[in-house]
Amino acid sequence: MNWQLFKLPVIAAAVVAFSPNAQAAAAVASAHPEATAAGVKILEMGGNAFDAAIAITSTIAVVEPAGSGIGGGGFWLLHDASSNRSTMLDGREKAPLAATRDMYLDENGDVIPGLSIGGPLSAGIPGEPAALVWLAENYGSLPLSVTLRPAIEAARNGFAVTERYRSLVGWRKDLLNQYPATAQIFLDNGEVPELGHLIIQQDLADTLELLADQGHEGFYGGAMADALVAGITDVGGIWTIQDLAEYQVVIRKPVEITYRD
Repeated sequence: MNWQLFKLPVIAAAVVAFSPNAQAAAAVASAHPEATAAGVKILEMGGNAFDAAIAITSTIAVVEPAGSGIGGGGFWLLHDASSNRSTMLDGREKAPLAATRDMYLDENGDVIPGLSIGGPLSAGIPGEPAALVWLAENYGSLPLSVTLRPAIEAARNGFAVTERYRSLVGWRKDLLNQYPATAQIFLDNGEVPELGHLIIQQDLADTLELLADQGHEGFYGGAMADALVAGITDVGGIWTIQDLAEYQVVIRKPVEITYRD
């Protein structure tokens, strides 16, 4: 199992459908052109704004590995115009059950630099896969086999290295080189790849295929859960099968205000 060991902040993307005929009047914005194109493609196929959000989120997880990923999590602010209902989908990572208050401190009670932001002990139980499944089941009009397809293809075919990618990977190069399977994917012979170099992620494509085919269980159970736990415990992590089996998204009430009537 190849591990992505970047810090994974919240995804930033927006899809707004202005009419029931979403593909005729819609706006899509994301942090990467391939993810934006994925959202537009799903709308053109007849998907709704929530379907497009799934495509954007999963594609960003492929093409912007320093800022997102299915190994992390995020928040999705949802509004259903037909019911005038707003929902906050909380799919953030959760601490493993074995986590303790002092796990990043030394014997003197001082913080061990870097331990909480790089390596196996920094990894929370991922929430993004569960959030994508929940979003598809509760708001989507298309199956995950359709909405995850752009991300699967991007992972299998690769995406071209940009200046931003080079900058962010350069910052984490030493850490990436500590994990040969990870360095093999995100670096080029241990060095920052040149512009245009293709980053191909076959294991990620396989994982997204499982999610598309099996839903929640495809990531949080079965052979995938076994592989995830084995992969992280082999390098000093503290995940368990129970951590994955018990992960659930949280549905929150958004904060709402009235502005200028």
